[in-house]
Amino acid sequence: MAVAANYACADREKFKYCYSKLIQFTYNDGEAGKTDLNLLLDQLNSLEYSTVIVSEQNGNTLLKKLCSTIPLHEDRLVVKLCQITNNWKRKQMLQLSDECIGTVTDYFIKAVERCQSWAVPEILRALASVFYENVDKVDKFHDRLLGKQGILVQLIKNKVSDPEQPTGTGYLSAEHVDVCFDLFCMLLHKMPTTNLEPTLQCKILINCFRGIQNMIQMTKVVPFEKLGIILAAIRAYMFFGLYTQPLIIPDCLYPSPLIKIDIPVSGKLLETQNKKTADNQDDSGAKKSKRKTKKRGDKQGGKPNRQSDEGCHGDDHDVTRAFGAGAGVLNMEADMSGYTPWSKISSSESEWSDTEGGQSSRLRSNCSKVRQWALSCFYWIIKMSDKKIMFSFWSSFIPDSQSATNMSNSQSLFTVILKDPSSKCRMGALAALCVLVDGTKHLLTAAEDRDDSKVSTFTPFSVILGTTIKEMHRCLLQALISEEYPMTLTQLIKCFGTIIANVPYHRMRPGLLSRIIKQVKHFINHRDPNVRVACLTCLGSMAGIQPPLMEVCHIIQPSRPPVSAVQPVVVETDSSNPLAGLHIPNTPVKDTESGYSSSPVINSPSGALPSGGTTGEYSGGTTPKRDTAGSSGIQTPVFSDQLLQAHSHEISWVVKLCIKNILPRNTPDTVFGAEESLTEPIPVRLESLQVLANLTKGYFPIIRNCVPMLQELVHKCFCDNDPVIKLHTAKLLDEFTQVLLQDVIKTESEQQTRDHLDKQQVLDFWMSLLNGPIQEILQNPVHGAVRATICDCIANIGDPIFIMLPVDKRIMCLTVVLGLTNDEDRFIRASAVRTLGVYVLYKSHREDVSFVADATSAILGGMDDKNIAVRVKAAWSLANLGDALAMNREEGDEDFITDFSDVLVLNVINVATKACQDSDKVKPNGVRALGSILRYISKKQLCKEAFNQAVTSGVKALVKCVSSGAMKVRWNACYAISNMYKNQDLSQGTSPWNADVLNVLCTVVKECKNFKVRINAAIALSAPADRSQFGEANLFSEVWDGVIEAFNTAENISDYIDFRYRDNLIEQICIAALHLLCLVKCDDLEELSPLLHKKGESLAAFLDKYYMARQKTSQMDVHLEKAKVRLESLDKEVKSEAQTDILHILHMCTQLTEAVEEDIEKSHITAFKQTYD
Repeated sequence: MAVAANYACADREKFKYCYSKLIQFTYNDGEAGKTDLNLLLDQLNSLEYSTVIVSEQNGNTLLKKLCSTIPLHEDRLVVKLCQITNNWKRKQMLQLSDECIGTVTDYFIKAVERCQSWAVPEILRALASVFYENVDKVDKFHDRLLGKQGILVQLIKNKVSDPEQPTGTGYLSAEHVDVCFDLFCMLLHKMPTTNLEPTLQCKILINCFRGIQNMIQMTKVVPFEKLGIILAAIRAYMFFGLYTQPLIIPDCLYPSPLIKIDIPVSGKLLETQNKKTADNQDDSGAKKSKRKTKKRGDKQGGKPNRQSDEGCHGDDHDVTRAFGAGAGVLNMEADMSGYTPWSKISSSESEWSDTEGGQSSRLRSNCSKVRQWALSCFYWIIKMSDKKIMFSFWSSFIPDSQSATNMSNSQSLFTVILKDPSSKCRMGALAALCVLVDGTKHLLTAAEDRDDSKVSTFTPFSVILGTTIKEMHRCLLQALISEEYPMTLTQLIKCFGTIIANVPYHRMRPGLLSRIIKQVKHFINHRDPNVRVACLTCLGSMAGIQPPLMEVCHIIQPSRPPVSAVQPVVVETDSSNPLAGLHIPNTPVKDTESGYSSSPVINSPSGALPSGGTTGEYSGGTTPKRDTAGSSGIQTPVFSDQLLQAHSHEISWVVKLCIKNILPRNTPDTVFGAEESLTEPIPVRLESLQVLANLTKGYFPIIRNCVPMLQELVHKCFCDNDPVIKLHTAKLLDEFTQVLLQDVIKTESEQQTRDHLDKQQVLDFWMSLLNGPIQEILQNPVHGAVRATICDCIANIGDPIFIMLPVDKRIMCLTVVLGLTNDEDRFIRASAVRTLGVYVLYKSHREDVSFVADATSAILGGMDDKNIAVRVKAAWSLANLGDALAMNREEGDEDFITDFSDVLVLNVINVATKACQDSDKVKPNGVRALGSILRYISKKQLCKEAFNQAVTSGVKALVKCVSSGAMKVRWNACYAISNMYKNQDLSQGTSPWNADVLNVLCTVVKECKNFKVRINAAIALSAPADRSQFGEANLFSEVWDGVIEAFNTAENISDYIDFRYRDNLIEQICIAALHLLCLVKCDDLEELSPLLHKKGESLAAFLDKYYMARQKTSQMDVHLEKAKVRLESLDKEVKSEAQTDILHILHMCTQLTEAVEEDIEKSHITAFKQTYD
C-alpha cells in the first residue's frame, strides 16, 4: 500500500510528464507512434509506487484516455495497460469513478475476446483489480461475463493448457545462460571485497541470487561445473550480517569423495529433472499463511533474545564493518510472486525513517533479505538437482556430530535454524533442509548407529551417516522447543515428517522416534490448523515406516501419548456415538494468547497422571518445553514384548486422536443453551484419515481391536457432505479391507484364530457395507473418484468371504462391476476392469464359464480403450485371466475347456500379442498374459490354422520383448516363455521358432546386465519337462554352452542394486544346469563331447562351489537327485567308450560337496515376531 507524502519526489514528476504526454497522444499505425506509446507505458510501469503519486482525478482520466487510444489488436500494449491498472489499484489504492469502471470493464472484456491466449491472464488480473469492491457497479456486464456465452464461462469450459507465448519471447540460449551464471558467480564472490555502500551491496547480492534462481526455474537445469562455486557463495551468504568478522567465501565447495556420483560432460548443463516432475513440485514448498504473528520479544527463562524478522545480532557498527564503505542507494521492487512464502520479500524503503535508527533498521532488514534469497536459491538448486549429487554436498551444510555443531566457527543449516533472528530465514533453512532430505531414503539405507564408546582409528561412512542423522534429530528437537512463530513451526514439524519418511530407523538404536513424538504431541491441539496438520503428517510418516518397528508399536499402542500429563474425559454411552464408552479428549478450549489448547489432547484411561502430579502442572496454556525436554530422549528407551502385550487390549491414542479430528463434535452454545456441531478444518480431517490409512496398512495387528470403531467411522464419513472426505474415507477403506483379507488368509493357513479376526467377523463387516453406503455410492454418478476407489475396495472381499455372502449380494457385486466397465469416467472403468481381474482368479468364479466369458469380453474391451490408464489395468486383468485359464487346464477341468469359446481364446491371444507392442506400462502384463494363454491352448485348437498363426505371431513378439526394451518387460517376457514351455501340446521341438527362443534366452542369461532378467531367463531354460522340447542335439548343445557361460558372468555386478539378486541368479543357473543333466539322452553325448571336454571341469567346479554355499531352502537338492538317477540310467544305455568318457564328466558334475552344518541355537520367537512374521 502506498504511503501518503506531501513532499515532491522524482516519481511524481515522472508521472506528471507521462500524464501530459499521454493525454495529448494521438495513436497512429506508424512505428514511431507505437514506439512512443510503448516507452510512455513502460515509464508508468517502472515508477516506484510506494508513495501516493497518482491522484484520483488524473488516474481516472488517464485510464479512460488509454482505453480509447490503445487498439485491441496490439496485445503487448494491452498487457502493459493491464499492468498499469493493477499497479494503481493495488499499490496506489486508486478509487475508480463509475464512468471509468464502465469504460475499463468494457475495454477489458473486448480484449479477452480479441487478444491472444498468452495475454488473457494479465487481462483477467486487471479485471479482478477493477471488480474489487466494485461488483455492484458492473451490473450491465454480468451477462457478458457469466451468461451462457460469457467470457468467464467459456474460459473455464475450455481445455486447460499452457498459454501460448508471444513470438520472440523464448528463454535465453544455453550459451547466454552460461554467461549469466558466470557473471552472477563473479559478483557473489567479489562483493565482500568491493568498496560499496552496504545497502547497495545488499541489493546487488539479492539480484544475483534472484537471477540464479530465475534461470534455474526457467531452464529446469543446474550447471554442474558451477554448482560448487554457487554453493560456496550460498553457504557464506546464509549468515550474512549475523557475524562481525569479515565475510570469507571459499572458491568452491567440493562433493564428498566417499560418495560416487556420475559427473556430466563438461560444458553442458545437467538436466536433473524433466519439466513434468519439476512442475509437479513447484508448489510443494512451505504453505502460505495469512495469520499475522506478534513480533518476537524477550522470553523468560534466560532464552536468547531473537529480534523482529528484519533484525539481526550485533550493534549497527559491527554490522557495518562486514561491508565495504561507499555511497549510493538503489530503489528496487522485489516482486516475489509465485515463490515460496518465506522468500517473499518486501523491499520498500518508505517504512524506514532517515534517522540513524531508521538507517540501522534498514540495514538489518537488507541483511535479512540477502539471507532469505540465499536460502531461496539453495532451495531451488536442491529441487532441480539430482539427489545423489546433492547428497555428496551434505557435509558442507549438515554437521555429522554434536561437537561439529557446537564449534564456535561452525556454520551449517542448523546455525540458521537455531540462531537466526528472522523467522523467514529460519523457515527458508527448514524448507531447504526438508527438500534436501526428501527422496534420499535409498541413500541413507547404509546408515549405522554404532556404540560411541568403541574407539576406532577409522570411522566408516555408514557410521558418519548415523551420527549425521542423530545430529539432525538433536538440532531440530532443540529448534522445536524454542520456536514460536506458527508458520516456522509448521515447516519445522513438516521437516520432521520428511526425515521420518527417509531415515532407516531399523538400523538406528531405538529412541529417536520417541523423542520426536514426545515433543510433537504438545502441538497436536495448537490453535493454528496448519500446525495441527503438520503434526498429523509427522504421525502419518511414523505410521508408514517399513519394516515395522518395535519402537513404533510402543508409541502407537498405549491409550495415551508418551509422557502425557492429562486426565481422561469419558464420553457418555450412546449407541449412535462410535466412541461411546471410550476415553477421548473433550473439545479443547483454545488459549488465544499462547496458541495452545487448554485441555489435554489425549487421555490416560485410568485418570492418573504418569508424573504423579495434577492437571494444574500442565494445562496447555503455556508450552511445557523445558521440563519435557529433559525427560524426552536423554536415555534410550527399553522396549519389551511384555509391555506391548500389556497394552494389547487398549485403544491406541493415535486412533482416538484421529477419530476426534474427523468426526464433528457437539458443544453447548453458551448463549442460547443449544448444541452446535464443531468440525475441524478439512485439511486436519483429511490428514487424520491418512494417518489411519497408514496405521492400518503397516501396523494393523496393533490396532486390530479398533475394528468396530473404524467400521463405524467409515459409515459416518460416507454420510459426510464433503466429497473429499468421502474420497479419503474410501482410500482408508481400501487399506482396511486389504488387511482384513490378509487376516482371513492367515487364519485359514495357520489353522488358528488367536489374535486374528475370524471369517464371521469379516463377513459381518462386509454385510454392513454392502447393505449400507457402498451400494448407494456406486449408484451415484456424481462422485467419480469415490466410486472408482469403492470399486477397488470390493475387489478386496476375497474368495473365502465372497462364497459366504448371500446370493443376492454376490450377484450385485458382479453385476455392478461388469456394468462399470462401460462407465464414462476412465478411472471408474480402470477400477472396474481391475476388479474383474481379481474376481476371475477366485476358484468359485474361474470355474464358471458364463462369468469368465463375460469377464473376458469386458477385459478385451478395456484393452481397446483409448485411455492408457484403463489399458494398463486391463492388461493386468488379462494376465490374471490367462492364469485362471491355465489353472483350469492344469486341474483337468475338461468341462470348462470344452464349453469355453475358442473364439474368445483366439481373441485373447491376438489382443495379448498386440499389447506386446503397446506402451511400456502395458507390455509387462501383455507378455505375461500371452505366456499364460499359450500354456492353456490345446491340441484340438492347434489343428486350426488361425491358432497356429496366432501362436507364431505371439512367440515372435515374446522373443522381441526378451531381447530388447524395458527391463520389466524383458523379465516378464522370460517368465512368459517359461509358461509357454510348460505346454507340450505346442510341440516346441519341431516348431520353426524354437531355435530363436532358445538362442535369445541363452544370450540374455549370459550377457544381460539386469539380474532379474537373467534369473527369469534361467527359469525359462529349466522349464521344458521333456528333452524333445529342446529340438535337435546341436541346439541342445548350444543351450548347454549358454548355461555354462552364464556361470562365468554370474558375479559380475555393474549396479549395486543387483547385489541382492546375485545368490538367486546363481541358484537358478545351477538348477538349469542340473535340469539339463536330467534330460540328457545317449544320442546327445556325441554332440556334447567337444563342449564337455573343454568346459566340463569348470562346470563341475562351479556346481560344487555354489552347492556348498546354497541356502537350506534351495531347490538344488531335488534337481541333483533327479540328475543322479538319470545318469545312473544312462550308464546302462551307453554303447561306446566315448560315451562312457562323457558320462564320467557328467558324473563329476553331480558329485558335489556337502556343506558342514553348524549348530545354530533357535532364537526365541517374541510376541513382536509372532505379530509380523
